[in-house]
Amino acid sequence: MVIFWNYCFGNKEDVYDYTGRLMKKSACGNPKSSFQPTIDHIRPLSQGGSDVLENIIVCHCDTNDEKADDFPHWKANGKRYKAQRVKGSRVAYEIYKD
Repeated sequence: MVIFWNYCFGNKEDVYDYTGRLMKKSACGNPKSSFQPTIDHIRPLSQGGSDVLENIIVCHCDTNDEKADDFPHWKANGKRYKAQRVKGSRVAYEIYKD
């Protein structure tokens, strides 16, 4: 997870996920931390998503739990979100407030 963190966020120690939840690099791999980042598939594999970088996002563990396998619309951290495929791509998605 730390390697993926570094790929996405560089040397930053603290970042917020798309819902506004604080994640900490020091919490990577620590399921007891309330700041634990996780890797989530925007379009879930169970719904035809791909295991490629364009379909993966780092988000807070609570955000990942709330989203679960919901797609293309879901609710997390009290807000509604939707995923839209990036024009010209078959596997890349972007997340927007719904």
